[in-house]
Amino acid sequence: MKQTRSPHRGFSLIEVMIAMFVSCVALLSLAAGQLKSLQYASNSFQYTVALIQANNAVERIWADACDLQLGAKTFDQAYIDNVLAPDVSGYSMTLIGTAANAFNNNFTINVSWVDERVNNENPAINDNQININAAFPQLPSSCNAP
Repeated sequence: MKQTRSPHRGFSLIEVMIAMFVSCVALLSLAAGQLKSLQYASNSFQYTVALIQANNAVERIWADACDLQLGAKTFDQAYIDNVLAPDVSGYSMTLIGTAANAFNNNFTINVSWVDERVNNENPAINDNQININAAFPQLPSSCNAP
């Protein structure tokens, strides 16, 4: 009885090793992509919280806009710290375009946070901040009348 060899003998060890190497590289690439995705999702959450904080500051100024424009309330550092400062720790706010103790109808609110995982290589670009332009109309002098 003559034995015939089948032309299909299965995988060789080299083929299995190459397939495992390609699979490992693919899985590591997917894991790195997932990690980057989580980092950017976290930064997106921080961006959203900062945006809410800046919008809260604008809304708080709207409540006092008449008094601030007429000078009944002073727009000083105490007002900024006590009324406008972010409610959530880890965020800092800066007002750009306002002079000390003087309310301006047009200025920029900058809210920034620290996230070492997401930094731009260009130092001139800060990915960990937002800027909102606040513009208030000049209200009539009778705006605080009962």
